[in-house]
Amino acid sequence: MKKIIMLLALVGIMLTANSCKKNDASNVKIDFTQSYEDAALALLTAQKNYDEAVATNDPLKIKSAKKELQAAQEKYLESKKIYVAEGGTVKSQYESYLVTSARTLGIQRPDSVSNVVKKYDSIITGKTNAKIENTANEVKAKVNAEKGKLVEDANNRVSNAKNTAEKTKADIKKSAEEKINIAKQDLNSLFEQK
Repeated sequence: MKKIIMLLALVGIMLTANSCKKNDASNVKIDFTQSYEDAALALLTAQKNYDEAVATNDPLKIKSAKKELQAAQEKYLESKKIYVAEGGTVKSQYESYLVTSARTLGIQRPDSVSNVVKKYDSIITGKTNAKIENTANEVKAKVNAEKGKLVEDANNRVSNAKNTAEKTKADIKKSAEEKINIAKQDLNSLFEQK
C-alpha cells in the first residue's frame, strides 16, 4: 500500500513539474516588432556601407559590401514576412529602404562593379598563373642543368675508366712483351753459350 501511495505521489510531482514547464513556455513571447525594426536598420546600414564602398572605387570592398547588402535585404524580407504573419503593420519608411536596396542590387551598368571585380580577379589569376609557370620553368631548367651535369660527369668517368683500362692493358702488354723479350734473350744467350 505504501508503495502505491509513493508511486502516486511521484506521478503527481512529475505532472505538476510538467505543467509548470508548459506555463513558463507560454509566457515567453518573441518580440517580432523589435526583430523587424532591427532588420530594417541593418538594411539601412548595409546600404550606407555599400554606398561608401562604391565611393572608394575598391572592387574588393564593393564586392564585400554588396554581399552584406544582399544578406541584409534577405534578412529584412524574412523578418517582415514573420512580422506581418503575427499581425504587424509594415512601415513605409522601412519599405523605402527595401526599394533602395533592390534598386542598388538590380542596377547593371556597362561599367558595373561585377565586371570590375571579374577583371580584377582575372588579373590576379593571370599573374598567379604566370608566376607558377615561371617558377615551374625555372625548376625545370635547374633539373635539366643538373641532369646534364650528372650525365656529363658519368660520361667523363666512363671515358676516364676506359682510358685507364686501355692504358693499363697497354702497360701490361708492353711489360709482358718486355719480359718475353728478356726471357728470349736469356734463352738465346743460354743456348749460345753451349
